[in-house]
Amino acid sequence: MNMKTNRKKIQLTAGSVFLSMMSLLASSNEKGIEYYRAELYDAAKIYFENQIKRNDGISLAESYYYLGECYAATEKLDSASYFYQKAIQTNPEYPYSYIGEGKLSLMKENITSANDLFKKAIGFAKKDPAIHTAVAEAYIGVKQYEKAEEVLEKARSIKKNFSGIYVAEGDMLMSQGKTGEACARYENAILFDAKDKVAYLKLARVYKTINPDLALENLNRLLTIDPEYIPAFAELGDTYYQKNNYNKAIEAYNKFIEIPGISIQQQINYAFLLYYTKDYTKSLAEVNAALAKDPKNLVMRRLQIYNNYELEAYSLGLEVAENFIKTVPENDLIVLDYVYYGRLLEKNNATKKAIEAFNKAISKDKDGKQTDIYKDLAIAYEKDEDFNNSIIFYKKFIETDKNATLLDIYNFGRTCYNAGNQKNETQSVADSLTRRNYLLLADSIFTQVIERSPDSYLGYIWRAHTNASLDPEVTLGLAKPFYEQAANKLEAVAEGASRNRNLIDCYRYLGYYYYLQKDYCTCKGYFQKILALDPENAVAKQLLDDDAIKKIKCN
Repeated sequence: MNMKTNRKKIQLTAGSVFLSMMSLLASSNEKGIEYYRAELYDAAKIYFENQIKRNDGISLAESYYYLGECYAATEKLDSASYFYQKAIQTNPEYPYSYIGEGKLSLMKENITSANDLFKKAIGFAKKDPAIHTAVAEAYIGVKQYEKAEEVLEKARSIKKNFSGIYVAEGDMLMSQGKTGEACARYENAILFDAKDKVAYLKLARVYKTINPDLALENLNRLLTIDPEYIPAFAELGDTYYQKNNYNKAIEAYNKFIEIPGISIQQQINYAFLLYYTKDYTKSLAEVNAALAKDPKNLVMRRLQIYNNYELEAYSLGLEVAENFIKTVPENDLIVLDYVYYGRLLEKNNATKKAIEAFNKAISKDKDGKQTDIYKDLAIAYEKDEDFNNSIIFYKKFIETDKNATLLDIYNFGRTCYNAGNQKNETQSVADSLTRRNYLLLADSIFTQVIERSPDSYLGYIWRAHTNASLDPEVTLGLAKPFYEQAANKLEAVAEGASRNRNLIDCYRYLGYYYYLQKDYCTCKGYFQKILALDPENAVAKQLLDDDAIKKIKCN
């Protein structure tokens, strides 16, 4: 009896020493294990491959085992088996390697082999709840939930407050779609081990889509435990991205984005964040890096077009866009694809094709949310001298887009002005009336510009130009009050080429108006003002040389 008891004590002591030694050795693999448990499999794989190459005092068996786990998680089962076997060859008493092989046997429905392998693993550390929990996780992976619960009960009988048990239960419930119960288990894990980083992480992942604020709360608690815990920053970035808090998302992504092997989805998110925050150069660099790994990635190919346009690489952008439009199925193309394609065509002077692309974008925009397409179309139609359509789409844009700026309204007015002044040698009465209506519309739009920006000269001077076109013979002097107001505003502006040019326009009209009114002194005063700004101005010199002006004496 005593001999038996002593033998058991010796076995337990040996097992404890083994596990303690494994724990010490594991410390150098800690980051890789964190990546694996956080499901950052590619990053974990690269980490363990580098560990094996270095082989500087680490547990090689552990490195091989986790490399096998990474391959198993990505369904590369032959590679997984190879590394589990390497782990066994390196250290035949490392229990987890047998659990890995057992998991593969379960996947192949070889139950007898799996049971034998699990029994062997447990034999190395019968009183370690982590070993039983790992076996349970293997059963969970093949949806053998009853068997998993049975093994977890054994783990609980060894140490009922082992947090890993509750994390595994949470995973099992999540795989059955029982989200609420799963959260409760992850919270139990934290209750029993306030430093269980995986439990916090999994809890945050569950809450990410249903309650992002609660997800952030758990991630921030996790970071108080370990401020350098990389997987938390990955989740933090994803959560802030989902909440459209781009600056905080970038701040979080910056903490982990340089790690080799991050997921393509996170690289996509990061590239889009940089694009949304107008860091187009850096975004394009991320896009090109992702495409080097996955040349057919639809999202990255799309973003490559957008960034090239924003960086004014119009020729290259069009080349990429044309290839994209030709090779991607129509159903996979989205509104913005056609918008950017149209913009690139327009910048490359293929205006008619640009109009086709913008109209295609509108047909794709079923809910009418992309209102700035109307602005793109308005600009393209104006460039094509189709003023009627340009005005239609400018009007639509101004009426539907709440973010339309004062500059947009001003440009709409300019388009109406240009439409009213278009050249046509065979002008009919109908044409004449249409053009007059364009000018009246321009006048009403520039009135809005004045109302919204009364201190700027722009609204006044363009009302003046518009009214001058409505009264080309200056018989009514429609433009006079607006040129006077514009001149008043301009005279208060600092000296400059644009200011002087606009002032000369004002003085020329006002001088000519007073010339027609035979008020030669006032007329003379305006043309002298022109010469003060432009001593070689031919129009001013000619008027001042007029006999009627020369012989008049003014105070």
